[in-house]
Amino acid sequence: MKRVLRHMRVAGAVFIGALLIALAACGPSYPVLDLDSPVGTWRAAPPATGTLEVLRDGAFTITGSSFNISMDRDAIGEYDAEGTWQLSPSSPKVYLFIVRASEQGRAQSENGGRVREYRQGTITFRDGEDTTGVTFVYSPPSS
Repeated sequence: MKRVLRHMRVAGAVFIGALLIALAACGPSYPVLDLDSPVGTWRAAPPATGTLEVLRDGAFTITGSSFNISMDRDAIGEYDAEGTWQLSPSSPKVYLFIVRASEQGRAQSENGGRVREYRQGTITFRDGEDTTGVTFVYSPPSS
C-alpha cells in the first residue's frame, strides 16, 4: 500500500510539473531583443490592434489602437494619438508625451506622459486592474 501511495505522489508531482510547463507555454511569446533605441514600427499583438510609429525626429504616432492609452482602458472604436518621445536618462525606458489624441474621431482631454520599457522588443500599456491592455511588438524593417 505504501508503495502505491508513493507512486501516486510521484505521478501527481510529474503531472503538476507538466501542467505548469504547459500553462507557461500558452502565454504570448515574443522574440526577446536588446534594442538600443525605440525608433521604428511597433505592431499590436493579437487580439489587440494598432500601430505605434516611433520616429527619429522625436515624434510618435499611434493609429487604430484597440486600447485607449490616454485613459488606460479599451477603446470605443479606434484610438489615435501623436506626441513626442525621449529616452529616460536613468533607465532603459521610453517616455511618450501625448500631445493630441482621439477616440472615434473625438478629441481626448486625458493626455500626458507614459513611461514604458522597450529594450526587449515590447511596449505594453495596461488598465489599472491589469485586465486589459495592448502590447506593441517591435517589427524589424524588412531587408
